Amino acid sequence: MIRLNSFKGFSLQIGDNSPEAKQLHLYCLINDIEIKRYAIRDNIPIDYVPCGSVKYCEKVLGKHIIPDYYPDWLTAHLYRKVWKSREWITGERYFIKPADKHKRFNGFITSGPYSKKKKPPFWYSEIVSFKNEWRYYISNGKNLGGWWYQGEAEEMLSPNLNISIKDGFCGTLDFGMTNKNEFALVEAHPPYACGWYGSQDEVEIYLQWMINGWEYLNE
Repeated sequence: MIRLNSFKGFSLQIGDNSPEAKQLHLYCLINDIEIKRYAIRDNIPIDYVPCGSVKYCEKVLGKHIIPDYYPDWLTAHLYRKVWKSREWITGERYFIKPADKHKRFNGFITSGPYSKKKKPPFWYSEIVSFKNEWRYYISNGKNLGGWWYQGEAEEMLSPNLNISIKDGFCGTLDFGMTNKNEFALVEAHPPYACGWYGSQDEVEIYLQWMINGWEYLNE
């Protein structure tokens, strides 16, 4: 059974039909946990853990979190060059994501010229080919578990995450096996608006991760 700590229940974004939202709703019904539904325009209470989009969760939080996809403490696990820039680089192909807001646009590989040009600032990354990718859910510096989410072999168990995790870190760490057999960081995320890749039977892990992460963000 999950521990709500100082929270009363969960707030679910109206219109969120994601697998995570459905699993959360079912769990709350079965276990008699309070769940409320709100639109982004509503006055959403902060004593309910939000489940929804980045925009929805950050509305409740009262601020947006600056993306830190490649934390300094994980530099040794990148196996590629990453950097921030306000320049749109031409003549070379790189993977690019917005550096000011999460999901302002979806990350993609640039084509070299000005095709699909976006507004800065950017995170740039040298292109890496990942054969398989796993998401690890981290709560208070401890790994709660990892599950496969993309690649060649869905049946593959998640590799052990034998890394030093920063004390107190809450969020997700996406790691992948490259075509050079390097177990490399794909990217890191804060503890909200992240997909769940485990089963319904394991969803308590995800919900407790959400609760602990929201508590961390509101300290």
